[in-house]
Amino acid sequence: MRSVHAIVCLGVLCLFAAQPFAHAATLDQVKNNGYVKCGVTDRIPGFSIQNSDGKWEGFFVDFCKAAAAAVLGKADAVSIESYWLDALEGREIDVLHAGSTWTYNRDTGQNVEFPAIYFYDGQGFIANAGLGVSNLAEAMKLKDVPVCAIEGTSTAMVNLQEFIKRNQVKWDVVSIQTMEGMWRAFFAGRCQMAIHDRSALSAVHAGRMDDSEDYVVFPDVISKEPLALAVRDDDAQWRDFNAWLVLVTIAAEEFGINRDNVDEVRASTQSPEIRRLLGLEPGLGKPFGLDDRWGYRVIKQVGNYADIFNSNLGPKTKFQMLRGLNKLWSEGGLLYAPPIR
Repeated sequence: MRSVHAIVCLGVLCLFAAQPFAHAATLDQVKNNGYVKCGVTDRIPGFSIQNSDGKWEGFFVDFCKAAAAAVLGKADAVSIESYWLDALEGREIDVLHAGSTWTYNRDTGQNVEFPAIYFYDGQGFIANAGLGVSNLAEAMKLKDVPVCAIEGTSTAMVNLQEFIKRNQVKWDVVSIQTMEGMWRAFFAGRCQMAIHDRSALSAVHAGRMDDSEDYVVFPDVISKEPLALAVRDDDAQWRDFNAWLVLVTIAAEEFGINRDNVDEVRASTQSPEIRRLLGLEPGLGKPFGLDDRWGYRVIKQVGNYADIFNSNLGPKTKFQMLRGLNKLWSEGGLLYAPPIR
């Protein structure tokens, strides 16, 4: 009996040894740390960039701050650095807001998930104005034009190669390893054109105050680029929280609730759904171990989707970016929040 008992115990130990290491829930880790570890991509004005004071700002950064407002009550309780998807798998960060496109291979081939799309984009081209072209149709007639594309971490190289093959364009592809390297090569004249997400192209172009007239961003796009935040795939609660974090900002815009009027609405609303959204009736906090006012804090401290878009990218900024597909569904866009009930 003793030997059988030993064998059984050994089998149990082997079973546990074969299981993945059990990590603490990310929400609990964030609470214990007192800040959200957020990865972003650097040097994309309007989306994520450090200002002259060294502080991070932009569309992606505001969603980092929204998580901090929800969980910790303080939007500035964030630790932000430039990272990519591998940092999630290495547990260096809690969440990635880096303009990563949700693709089949990334979703199924890496240990990451994409809880919510918050920017519908497409890849396009920026060109040296000296080429004398202003759109893709004109550029396709050119031959031997060097075109820079990021290889490896970006979808740009695949999109460019497929476009060239499909349209039998006579361009020369220049492979670049990093985004920083691509911009350096393009603005130094190594490439006459470059491909990337059109929103990023427009943002970088608008940020070049001294020589923006020397370059042109084509109006055309050649791909679908649904940009989404990313988390690890081993924590369903953290995934759901980040999905609803984005959806809360969209729902708030649908209800007409923003940073400026949220307290007024909270004091007067009789709508059960709005009352749940703003923590006046229970339901929003329980699934995540948070209080029911976390949605209210996101709207009050960071804003609804329109607040976030307009303050970083909209008509009153130097980027003057239009909402396009990132309008609410009721206005002809693709943004839609499920019912909060």
